Amino acid sequence: MTTALRLIVVALTAVFCAGCAYRVGPTSTMNVHSIAVPNFHNKTLQPRISVQVTDAVIKRIQTDGSIRVVSEEAADATLTGEIISWSREPLLFRADNTLVAKQYQLIIEARVILTDNRTGKRLLEGDYIGKTQYFFGDDMTQAERQAFPLAADDLARRITDRIVDAW
Repeated sequence: MTTALRLIVVALTAVFCAGCAYRVGPTSTMNVHSIAVPNFHNKTLQPRISVQVTDAVIKRIQTDGSIRVVSEEAADATLTGEIISWSREPLLFRADNTLVAKQYQLIIEARVILTDNRTGKRLLEGDYIGKTQYFFGDDMTQAERQAFPLAADDLARRITDRIVDAW
C-alpha cells in the first residue's frame, strides 16, 4: 500500500469516527448512584394498582443495574409517583355484533418526580403511560386483572428508560 493511500485511509477513518458520540465511562453529569422508590400513591379507585406499579419500577431499575435501589435515608435521589388514571379502550369488535368489543387496550397513567435528596432539586418530572392489550373472553374481570401487571410493567419500562437515559 502506498503512503498516499495509507494517508487517505487514515483520514477517512478519522472523519467517520469523529461523528460517533461514544464515550468511555459514565455519560451523566448527575452524581446519582442510588435511588429510593417509595410506594406510588393511588389516585384511582382500582385496588392494588400502586403496589403493582411500584414493584414493577423497582424490578426494572434493579434489572438495569446502573442505579442501586436503597432506602430513602441512604439514597442520592427519590422517585415519587402517583397513579392518576387508568382506562380501557375497545380495540377490536366481534364480527357478529359490532357493539361488543372482544379486544381492549388497558392504559395506566402516572405522574413521577425524581428529586435529588442532597439539594432538593427536581431532576426529572413528567407524566408517563403504560399500555397493554388483552382479549375479553367470558370473564372481563379476570382478563383485566391479568392485564394490569402487564400495563404496570410497560409503565415501569418507560419510567426507568427515562431515568437511565438521564444518566
